[in-house]
Amino acid sequence: MATAAPSKKRAEIGARLKSERERLGYTAKQIAQLMGVTLDVYATYETGQGDPGIYRLPRLSACGFDVLYILTAERHRPMEEENELLSRFRELSQRGRASVFTTIDALERLAPNLRKEFNKRFRS
Repeated sequence: MATAAPSKKRAEIGARLKSERERLGYTAKQIAQLMGVTLDVYATYETGQGDPGIYRLPRLSACGFDVLYILTAERHRPMEEENELLSRFRELSQRGRASVFTTIDALERLAPNLRKEFNKRFRS
């Protein structure tokens, strides 16, 4: 079966897949085995001539691949500020945590749209 020439978008995704594999120090053969395909088939993914499909992406994610980056060219990294907030929140006592939520509830009453935004960003 002949494969069509890769589209620009597919080639870019393949290049990011290869970049992630190399960033993590895996060989193409290791990732092919992980995905349950031959090395030749895996090579088509990196060149943009083949598509691994969505059902193989969780395996890549489990190995540290940034799947969002592979698909969209945007890294999935929580912002430094978010990490600081989470770290400080975890250090709070139960009473301190309750206080944080009480404050959030008060802010939501003051700004009706805040609840939607809060839920969208932090509880999804």
